[in-house]
Amino acid sequence: MENGDLFKVHMPEVDIRGGLDKIFSQAKQLAEEETILADGSHLRHVVIISPGRLLLIKDSYPPDTLPSENRTVLEELIPSHRSLKIAVITYTFLDALRLDVRKAIPFFDYLLGFTCIGHAVWIFEGHSSVLEMGCHGADFVLIDQRMLPFLEPDWEKRIKGIASVQQVRIITIAE
Repeated sequence: MENGDLFKVHMPEVDIRGGLDKIFSQAKQLAEEETILADGSHLRHVVIISPGRLLLIKDSYPPDTLPSENRTVLEELIPSHRSLKIAVITYTFLDALRLDVRKAIPFFDYLLGFTCIGHAVWIFEGHSSVLEMGCHGADFVLIDQRMLPFLEPDWEKRIKGIASVQQVRIITIAE
């Protein structure tokens, strides 16, 4: 696939096999964990579940490096008065992520920011074989509007049928 085509949003082929529940559980657990740095501060991670079901871990911004105006914007979107679990459905084609994660996921810096202010964030593509599994345990589900044409017609009903999901939001990217 040519580099330009890498970023053409589509539902990638995914691995469908036994044991996926363990992979998704591990991703969610890693998203909730904090790394304690040498100075005693805590660092969280965004966890991406690739279509091949590899886990990619991206560190959030280091503590106290997020400018106050950015923190204000993030707090307005999803307040941090309590830590929330956020499932994100977006484009996760592995070659695109490796080449340029911010081009593959244009709002990736927001996701890093959400982890920086204390939320747990995991990302997957929203394939119908794992839709409930990927959203299970989430307080919020954020969906990249570019992926909507590739989701099953009953995606919203399936996600809202999961008891813990409080809210589903569509993220619109200006192209």
